[in-house]
Amino acid sequence: MINRLITLIVLIFSVVYASAQTSTWRSLETEADTLLAHEDYAGALKLYNQVIDLSKLKESDSYASLYKRAVCYYSLTNYKEALSNVNQMLAKDPEFHQADLLKAFVGRELNDSKIQLEGLNPLLQLDPGNFDLLKWRATVLLDADQYATARKDIKTLIKSSPEDPELELYLGVSYYYESKADSALTCFDKAIALDKTYSTPYIYAISLCLDEEAYAQALQYAESGLKLDPDNTSMLFYKGIALAELKKIDEGCSCLYKAFTKGVDDAAGYLKEYCYGVED
Repeated sequence: MINRLITLIVLIFSVVYASAQTSTWRSLETEADTLLAHEDYAGALKLYNQVIDLSKLKESDSYASLYKRAVCYYSLTNYKEALSNVNQMLAKDPEFHQADLLKAFVGRELNDSKIQLEGLNPLLQLDPGNFDLLKWRATVLLDADQYATARKDIKTLIKSSPEDPELELYLGVSYYYESKADSALTCFDKAIALDKTYSTPYIYAISLCLDEEAYAQALQYAESGLKLDPDNTSMLFYKGIALAELKKIDEGCSCLYKAFTKGVDDAAGYLKEYCYGVED
């Protein structure tokens, strides 16, 4: 009889203790949420650590603490820990898509295309037409040298926004790095036509023409681009190369020397090749 009574007391104590622990971590989570809302990330992080230790993540409603701890780490620029917590959260609940979005942001901070795509792909499966996410993925795919795949996203975007010069630039870049010069130049020309104040397409067009040894055409783009953006050192540098290749040595060397003095180190090699002893 006494043994049974002792056993009953132990069981009751265990239930009460477990209940007290649950109450404690929930209370701490509420405090942590308040600190997080007030952007006290370090303070919130300490409490979420306690919440996770106490809850041991045994109940599904405690999993969100992993995500919120990841937000704290992200906000404190500890991206590796943020990623670790996001991955733990997604392992517990793959349908918690806020964690996918945070993972994409963490990947961007780490400059890691693979991590960004791991975050973006599930979100775009849910919402394939999301313009901002699709554009983000397209730029990541370009950075990852996945040009054909990027092009699919870009063409989808262009269908919904056909007058966007930036999208035409991206499309051109996808062709540029696959050495499809004609297609790339067509896109760069369209981007320029859509927004004559947009200088970036000029830079790509000049570079492409130089690669193709179309120096007169490169010079035309450079002169047009510099009218728009006279302080652009890249275009000044490219103009110098085009002029030098067209045997307009004095003008070319003047541009190259100016570009070099403005910080374009690559101009040094061209100065040695074409302009030894030539200064403006």
